[in-house]
Amino acid sequence: MEKQKRLIINLISNIISFALQLGISFILTPVITAKVGTAAYGFIGLSNNFISYANIFTVIINSMASRFITYEMTKENIKKADEYYSSVFFMDIIMSILIAVFSFIFIINMNNFLDIPKELENDVKITFILSFVNLILSVMSTIFTIATYVKDRLDLEAIRNIIGNILKALFLIVVFSILQPKIYYITLGSIIFTVFVLIANIRLTKKIMPELKINIKSFNSKSVTTLIKSGIWNSINSLSKVLLTGLDLLVTNIFIGADMMGLLSVAKTIPTTIENLLSTIANIFSPRFVILYSKRKIRELVYEVNYSTKIIAFLMIVPISGFIIFGKEFFFLWLPNETAENIKIIQILSILSLLPYMLSASNYSLFILDTVTNKLKRPVLATLIISICSTLTTIILLKFTKLGVYAVAGVSSIYWIFKVIIFNNINAAKNLRLKWTAFFGQFIKNIICFVAITILFFIIKIPFKISTWKMFILVAGIAAAIGYIISFILLFSNVEKQKLLDLLLNKFKKGRQKNET
Repeated sequence: MEKQKRLIINLISNIISFALQLGISFILTPVITAKVGTAAYGFIGLSNNFISYANIFTVIINSMASRFITYEMTKENIKKADEYYSSVFFMDIIMSILIAVFSFIFIINMNNFLDIPKELENDVKITFILSFVNLILSVMSTIFTIATYVKDRLDLEAIRNIIGNILKALFLIVVFSILQPKIYYITLGSIIFTVFVLIANIRLTKKIMPELKINIKSFNSKSVTTLIKSGIWNSINSLSKVLLTGLDLLVTNIFIGADMMGLLSVAKTIPTTIENLLSTIANIFSPRFVILYSKRKIRELVYEVNYSTKIIAFLMIVPISGFIIFGKEFFFLWLPNETAENIKIIQILSILSLLPYMLSASNYSLFILDTVTNKLKRPVLATLIISICSTLTTIILLKFTKLGVYAVAGVSSIYWIFKVIIFNNINAAKNLRLKWTAFFGQFIKNIICFVAITILFFIIKIPFKISTWKMFILVAGIAAAIGYIISFILLFSNVEKQKLLDLLLNKFKKGRQKNET
């Protein structure tokens, strides 16, 4: 029951944090596109993509740090954990310096690489400068995010993020209200968030993980080598993901133009949000997976993995199905200044971008097992092969067909779907030395639930003509409520249902007793 409580607290706090981020994007996207244009908005997404390119190198050290430190702490090997801790910090300082040098070279030459409208040139350069500053701050502060992971207190991390997002939202509301709109206000708001999080994390680390301290004497080249040997595969995996989906805005900018890049950037807002939410929820289970694996409790780990896929599917099937069915109405209401033709393009691109998450929502936590078991070579090579094929296919279609931006959004999604269905379940089972079908049963159940909810939403929508936000919220809200009830019935066993209901009832009773006193 205590584990269940921790899980619920982590989930709720992280969802609230993410809802704030979504709210900021929901409010600001139509404001920016209306006041500075769709093309300008596209450069915000493009600058974020360039950050993901730089992260290909940072994950070499940082991606496995939490895993190794948690592993050593679980075995009470404090000295070895401290070596990893200090080594990561000093390597991040070195990487930050390298990023600063390369970003400076890129920014002074960016006109040679990108299609930038002349009237946006200064704003775009400032946006990229601030994005790279934010990246450097984030890299330098990475080590201070590890404490909440090691101690399985991701709820504390979420609370910190909630406060940071509130500060960011207040800043953006003020500047967009009293100043002439600029796209670089978004990246400046991100810097404010990062600085707050850095200060909060330093204080939090000292409080919940005082046994580990940064010390140059604890720097250990062998620990760095161990991290690099494992992290290099995550780095290649990041490169693969960039080739698969991270080059779409850049390719569109180069081959088609800034205006269409802007439409694609808008279209990817919801799919990107869903992907980030999937990752956020899945990572909540990661500390527990590492602890069980380090204790070699494989049977219990398998149960936790299957249970996590149920939780993730339960939370994500409804919004994904809802967006598929109600997407057209959403975009017409959300972007009232866009033409009907642009709305049609945005909707098609958005669904194409969303396709992989329809399936990966049903087994997303299996990705985590690659890191937990430190078996990264096989999945990374699979992703690399798929991403190279996707990139080549996209370029060929752009050159020899008239599919245009639809090829950019659709090809990568199709390749990713094949990987989710064919590779992910088998690879996860192989990592734990289980029968190759070990995770297929729950995956199929989750997919059946997804199909059922999507059909249900389509039927619910038929009698309604949705032309106002009030009607949209009413119909979508009713559909969501019914969808969650049916998902709860379909996904969880009777024992799991009872445990979850008991936990929620206990929390409700405690809340009432507290209010009464």
